[in-house]
Amino acid sequence: MFVHEAIAAAVAGADVDTMFGLVGDSNLFTVNAFVEQYGGRYVSAVHEASAVMMALGYASRSGRLGVASVTQGPGLTNTATALVEAVRSSTPLLLLTGDTAPGNLLNLQSLQQEPFVRSTGADYILVEDPAEAADAVRRAMGASLGLSRPVVLNCPTEYMWADMQFHEGPVAALHGTVPSPRDDELDVAVGVIASSQRPLVVAGRGVVASGARDAVLAFARRIGAPVMTTLRARNLYSAAEGSLGVIGTLSSDRGSQVIADSDCVIVFGASLNTWTTDRNTLLGGKATVHVDTELNQLGRNAQVTAPVLGDASTVAAIITSWLDQAEVPPSAFRDLVCPDLVPADLDARPPARGTLTFASALAEIMAAVPPQRTVAFDGGRFLGEAFAHVRSPEVAQQVLSTSFGAVGLGMGAAIGAACAAPNEPTVLVTGDGGFMMNGLAELHSAIRQDIPLIVVICNDGSYGAEYDQYVNKGVKADLSLFAWPSFAAVATALGADGLTVNTADDVMAAAEAVRTPVRSVVIDVRIDAADVPEVPH
Repeated sequence: MFVHEAIAAAVAGADVDTMFGLVGDSNLFTVNAFVEQYGGRYVSAVHEASAVMMALGYASRSGRLGVASVTQGPGLTNTATALVEAVRSSTPLLLLTGDTAPGNLLNLQSLQQEPFVRSTGADYILVEDPAEAADAVRRAMGASLGLSRPVVLNCPTEYMWADMQFHEGPVAALHGTVPSPRDDELDVAVGVIASSQRPLVVAGRGVVASGARDAVLAFARRIGAPVMTTLRARNLYSAAEGSLGVIGTLSSDRGSQVIADSDCVIVFGASLNTWTTDRNTLLGGKATVHVDTELNQLGRNAQVTAPVLGDASTVAAIITSWLDQAEVPPSAFRDLVCPDLVPADLDARPPARGTLTFASALAEIMAAVPPQRTVAFDGGRFLGEAFAHVRSPEVAQQVLSTSFGAVGLGMGAAIGAACAAPNEPTVLVTGDGGFMMNGLAELHSAIRQDIPLIVVICNDGSYGAEYDQYVNKGVKADLSLFAWPSFAAVATALGADGLTVNTADDVMAAAEAVRTPVRSVVIDVRIDAADVPEVPH
C-alpha cells in the first residue's frame, strides 16, 4: 500500500466519513484515496482557513473529530487564524498536511512548518518514516480527541508514493492528567458554600466538554442553588431544571436580578471573561468558588475567593460529600427563585416591532425557522443583537467562531455544522464585512456541493467596531464605511435565493422564505451604521 492510501485508510478506519479541505501537491492523492477507495465524503473549500473552520463546525455540531486536509507551505500558513480559533475553542480537529523535501531550496513552498504550527497553539506530529504514517495518523487523532485541541499531522510529500505495510489499529484517546483536588482548596470552598445563603451555580463550556452536566446540576440542587451558564454552554439546562439562562451581558431581566441577589457564585469550567462577568461587575461583593482543570485559568480573568483545581464531576461529588458529612442544609434560594420559571425567563426581552433593527429582523426571521435547527455565528459588532435573539434548542446546536475575535470564519463553520446535521436547517448570522471576507466565496462552496444554508447578513455598510471607535473619539468615520454590492443579487447569481430587507415590512417576506427553503437563502438586512448598538461588554 502507498503512504497516501495508508493515511486515507487510517482516517476512514477511525469512523471518519467526512473530510474538508483544499487539494494541492501534498494531499491530492490522499483525498482521492479517501473518496474513491474508502467511500468518504470530501467537502472542498475555496480557502484553507475555511476548510479548517468546516472541520471545526463539524466537530462542534457532531461531537466527533473534525478532519481537514491542506497542502504544504502557503496552504498551511493560510490556516493560521482558523487554527488559533480551534485552539482557543478547545476543538478536537485533525489537520493533514505535507511538506517539501528537506533542504530543497528550489521549491518556493518550503517553510519550517513546525514552529509555524506551534505558534498557533496547535500540536504538531511529523511522520519521520513512511512505514509509520498510519500509526502517526492514529496517534494524532488520539491526541486531538483526548486533549480537545487541533493537531497538525505533517507527512512529507516525498513519502506519498512510498510502499508500506498497512496494519489496522485502534485510536486511543490521549487524556491529560488532572490532579485530584487538594484538601486545603476544598476546605476553603466548602466553608464559602456552607456559609452562603443565596448561592448561584454557573456552568461553562468545560462542563459540556467533560460530560459533567448532570453532576453539576445535582450539586446545584444539593446546595439549593439556581443555575446559569456561560454563552458557550447556553441551553445546557432548562428552566424546568432551575436555569435562568446565560450569565453576563446576555442575561435576561430575571437572571440579572438573581445574579444581583446572590451572595456566592460557584463556577465550573468557565473562564470568567469580560462578557461573562460584565467587566467583573457581576462578581463584586460576592464570594466566588472557581473550579477548572487548567491551573492557568483559575482566577485568570477575575478575582476569586476559592480556586479549586480539578474536574467538575469530581469536585462537585467531594464537596457534596463533605457538606453531607457536616450536615449542612441546602439554602432556600433555589426554592425561592425557581418554582415558577418558564422558558421565556431565559431570553432577552423581545424587540419592539414596527422599526427595522437587527434585533427585530433577527427575532422575526428566527421565529419562522423550524425550532430544531443549528445556529452558527460569525464575528462582528452585530453579535450583541444576534446572541440575544438567535438561539438553538440545545447547546450542541450552537456553533461559535468567536474565540479569537476574528470576522469571516463563520461561513466555514456553518458549512461543517450543516454536514454534521443535514436533517435540520443551519442558520448563519454574519456581518457584511465577514461575509465579504470569506463568506461570499464559501457560500458558493455550499451551493456547489448542495449544502443548504440560511444566511442572515447584518449589513451596516461598515466595519462596525472600528466605526464606533472613530465616532467615540470624534474622528471622521469614512475609512470604516464600505459600499458593498447587492448581496441578494450576488447570492441569486450564485444559485441561492437572495432577499434584501430595507424596511420593517420586508422582514415578513424574509421570514416566509425561511419557513420551508428548498435551497440556500441569503437575507441582506440593511441598517445604517449609526443605528447599530455597540456590543455590550
